[in-house]
Amino acid sequence: MSLSLTCFLVGEVALLLVTQAVGGPPWTVVMLVTLVALSLAGPRIESLGYAVSSLVWLGAVHVTGDRELFFPYAMQLAATAICRGGDRGATAAIVSGAAVAAVFLGVRVWQLATAQVLAVECAVVAAIIGGTLFLRGRLPRSPATHAALVAAAAVAAYASLAL
Repeated sequence: MSLSLTCFLVGEVALLLVTQAVGGPPWTVVMLVTLVALSLAGPRIESLGYAVSSLVWLGAVHVTGDRELFFPYAMQLAATAICRGGDRGATAAIVSGAAVAAVFLGVRVWQLATAQVLAVECAVVAAIIGGTLFLRGRLPRSPATHAALVAAAAVAAYASLAL
């Protein structure tokens, strides 16, 4: 096993342990699906940076007590999956982002979110996933572009909490 792969696997395990210890199962399952998408796209250590940056939302929940920040966390990870999955083609980008989004929505159903809240979340998820896919297909592929798309998805999700 190469050093790069070993570092990637250790990074994945560390992310899952931190997410589980601090956020619990809902946060961990969303992270897990994202990490699977990153692994399928090719285990590159720099890909973990996008996932690590999502932990800012987990920290913000502990500082503010605002559990709604689970949404921007999940959308940041969905955008991460799209950006990295897209390296394998448009279908992989769609499947990767949709898988993370579906797990998020499944968690929300499990948490007994109301039908009205789920409807708004579904609409916003579709807009964020669609927008990320659209922009990823039209912007230059670079780490800076991917970082901007990931950040934009998280900010859009955060802004949507006012709806």
